[in-house]
Amino acid sequence: MIVWQAHKSRIRHMAFAPDGAELATTAGSSKFVSLWRAATGEAAGRLVGHTTYARAVAYSLDGRFVAATQNTAAARVWDRSTGAVVAVLKTSGWCLDSVTFRPDSSAVAVPTDRGVGEWRCSDFNGGSRPLAPGARLGSTSAFRRILFSPCGRYLAASEFRDFNLFDAAGQSGLICRLPDPQGKAGDATQFSFAPDGNTLAVVYGLRIHLFALPRGKELAVLRGHPNYIHAVGFMPDGREMVSAGADGIVRVWNPATGAETRSFDWGIGKVCAAAISPDGMLCAAGGENGKVVVWDVDA
Repeated sequence: MIVWQAHKSRIRHMAFAPDGAELATTAGSSKFVSLWRAATGEAAGRLVGHTTYARAVAYSLDGRFVAATQNTAAARVWDRSTGAVVAVLKTSGWCLDSVTFRPDSSAVAVPTDRGVGEWRCSDFNGGSRPLAPGARLGSTSAFRRILFSPCGRYLAASEFRDFNLFDAAGQSGLICRLPDPQGKAGDATQFSFAPDGNTLAVVYGLRIHLFALPRGKELAVLRGHPNYIHAVGFMPDGREMVSAGADGIVRVWNPATGAETRSFDWGIGKVCAAAISPDGMLCAAGGENGKVVVWDVDA
């Protein structure tokens, strides 16, 4: 386990590179995407180009690209090998908390004020003129967060007081809606797919609900966090889940039983973001005070 002072203010978002060797973070009012060597916490560079503070960040699973949103109507995509901006994405005036690549790395998607915009990676031209989306998925709603399932079948999208599951191919449209099962009209603040795409975890308030897909039957409710949950994710083998939040505790769950199996307090204060490496070897969490912790899952 290693801890370092990555930023001077709260971590907004974080993501591992596909090989788990690198960690990308955004924080506070910084315009940069900061890159770190996950094993040591050493700085590995930063990606520049945003005109206002960076928000969400994601790697394509083939490792070629890093995409990040900012607090204006544009997102950017960088070539990871060169650090050069390869595309500026026109996102229609929405402050963006999410970006997601298709699992085959063929396209990147960002929520906009008129549905989900999608851009083919083959269209990236290195120019500074913002590219309009080549396709729109879902509906014309203003979504807050989106995520493709690892299996490639689904696109999950949250909006104010509603949560939607769409066909990622864009052919059959809306598959189901998943409102708060307790009827409290709460926002779906975080969500994650199991690796096989058959289960979806959605955070409502202080609860994590597990749903069977595609019909959305509720499987379990996980309780334990006494404060806001800022991150949730499945381990790559699907046998465990990780959640973290403002209580400063990282919790590990057995999704099959709904039981909390262990927990960690890494001493970084309120946890604002977390990530799991694609190979399942490492986890990371980022705090309100700008600290980052990375730990070996098997340790």
